[in-house]
Amino acid sequence: MGAGNTALLRRRLLELYDENPEIVVAIESSIKGTNRKEFQLLSRSDGSLFEPNIKAYYNLRELNLPNVRPTVIAGFGISESFLLTRGKNPKSLMTILSDEQTPAFHPSLWSEQFEQLYSDFTNDYEEFDSMFSLMPMYGINDQFSYPWVGRSIKLGKSIYKDRWYDSKYVAHREAAIEEKFNDILAKFFLVDNQTYYSTLIKH
Repeated sequence: MGAGNTALLRRRLLELYDENPEIVVAIESSIKGTNRKEFQLLSRSDGSLFEPNIKAYYNLRELNLPNVRPTVIAGFGISESFLLTRGKNPKSLMTILSDEQTPAFHPSLWSEQFEQLYSDFTNDYEEFDSMFSLMPMYGINDQFSYPWVGRSIKLGKSIYKDRWYDSKYVAHREAAIEEKFNDILAKFFLVDNQTYYSTLIKH
């Protein structure tokens, strides 16, 4: 988000606040990975937007308006939407593996920029609901009934091939990889969009 866009957004939000100060707007920056290489893998792009996406969150924070809740979502599309379910059943874990045979978003893969972002985000909301002690990543608890989910999983497998890691191969999973999912769960919470935004704007 450039300076010009930020200035325009500020004006519009101030107009909204003058019109109705009770309305709170949650504005999201979707990070799509925890380092540039991971961003490139997950978004299937050149990775050049990784740092600008992080900067966008800080630009939103600098608005410092009473009717704005800037936030970060650490997930993206058909891959990260299915990173983990809210349950503890290992058969429900789906992700994309890095070159190091480590699940995307694992703390060992975090860049310095993402580490700082994580710290700043969780500290920024420390007086909020306890869920904000972690970084949000949309889960799939409320999505399996959608007709597009099956097609999305099939598409994900066709795109990522041997990088795709899901319940179909549960019998062949490596214990070391399985353990790393717990490290991811310790850093991110997974919840449906409605619950997350409702909690955010109530504060």
